[in-house]
Amino acid sequence: MAKKSILISAYHHKELAKLSEAFGYSYYKLVEEMITYFKKTGINPLDSKNENPSKAVRELDKRLISFIRIQERDILKPLRQEVYDYSQEQKHEIQNSYKILIEELSRIDRYERERANTALAEIKKQRKAVIAIAKLIDAKNKSGILSKINNLFD
Repeated sequence: MAKKSILISAYHHKELAKLSEAFGYSYYKLVEEMITYFKKTGINPLDSKNENPSKAVRELDKRLISFIRIQERDILKPLRQEVYDYSQEQKHEIQNSYKILIEELSRIDRYERERANTALAEIKKQRKAVIAIAKLIDAKNKSGILSKINNLFD
């Protein structure tokens, strides 16, 4: 590797010496790393505004946090509230559905009980009618039809 020399002012040579001592690099290694840094980051050293990169990162961090807070306020919290309201509405609808279902089942139960009572009353009437017919057919119960019918009903 061929080494090259560069001319710099005495002031900048002092600054280079301070930086070299602070970072623990030799002059040539520090200059090589500076060149690599400017190449990788695309920073133009002639446009230096004397800004510290960590300050820029802090500003970017503040902007990012501000953006996240705005998103939270404008999107996430309203969305969370909508989801909560929707879940409450669904819960209310389910409770109403249960009430309607219970009322309908009670109505069906009452109807079926009335139907069963009507059927039992009709069966009792038919039983009385059959016994009355048997008494007429065999008034003195000589054929035993009345006792046979009574045994069937018991």
